[in-house]
Amino acid sequence: MRDKNRIIQPNHISTARFSLSVLEKNIIYTVIDELQKNMSKDLNEVFEEQEITVELKKIEKNNNYSRIRSTMKSLAAKQVEFELRIPGTGKSERIQENITSLISGLKYERQSQFISFMVPSSACRFFCYIGGGFTSFQKTIAISLSSTHSKSLYELCCRWADRGGYTCSIEDLKVYLSITGKYDQISHLRHKVLDTSVKELKKKADLFFTYSLKKVGRKYANISIKIHKNTIDKEEYYGVREEHYSYVYSFLSRFFPNYINNKALAYSELLVAKGNMDKAYYRFIRLDDEFSTGRKDKRDILNLLIKKILPEFGVKTSVKNQNNTQLKLSVG
Repeated sequence: MRDKNRIIQPNHISTARFSLSVLEKNIIYTVIDELQKNMSKDLNEVFEEQEITVELKKIEKNNNYSRIRSTMKSLAAKQVEFELRIPGTGKSERIQENITSLISGLKYERQSQFISFMVPSSACRFFCYIGGGFTSFQKTIAISLSSTHSKSLYELCCRWADRGGYTCSIEDLKVYLSITGKYDQISHLRHKVLDTSVKELKKKADLFFTYSLKKVGRKYANISIKIHKNTIDKEEYYGVREEHYSYVYSFLSRFFPNYINNKALAYSELLVAKGNMDKAYYRFIRLDDEFSTGRKDKRDILNLLIKKILPEFGVKTSVKNQNNTQLKLSVG
């Protein structure tokens, strides 16, 4: 039985030659997550077209269908080139070259909270063939990262964590990150790509990296990446735990119902961004216990969340329409 907190992703996805936006990357993660049961090491596996239906908020936290539609059209127009390594061929390894579109269609019923899109059979091979190797990582962390560079470097950390690090040329790293021809000044690469990614991974992920750049002659040419577990000690964890996120979101949904607004999701995402998800989790457990034993009712907890607890965790709350929200809550 697979760990639903993690997804496995074929390694050729990370090295495929195409550039993605943050939202496009999150859609790819969603597709891969939905196709986990179809993963196969058999290169001759016959993959069929798949229709995937997901909640809008899982892709775009503000349920912005127009933005999702625009991104889907962008994905549908992209042709991705990727290589499949054919195992068991001895010294003369064979590599199969492929080109495919990623999305072939989209269906959406107006005012619905769900969206459906079609993944063609050739793209299913791209998403599901793991015979050439794969990487496992936490989907909630990958989706929460706010830049494509951080996402790609998180995947790299997960892939090479068991070896402790990775060394390559700077140009090869730029190819991997789809930034060839950009950030030619090493200070720009450090500041805008590497350092910002390190900072975000330290704040949100279970793994992060440090790096050193090495010169060949007078020019920086190579990079060595060292991968670290994101812990203070053996029992403390910086990253986002799936069970903590699920509990916090469920708890907030009781006081900020989804049929009224999307504050529960927005506040959950802000807690992740502020690095306070774990603190919120343990605080909400105590609040839940106080509610269960009758020491506090729903109005008491709502007021605490809006006026004190969420602001203490760095989440700005709006008191506008607070009274209306309280009236819609059923006590008991």
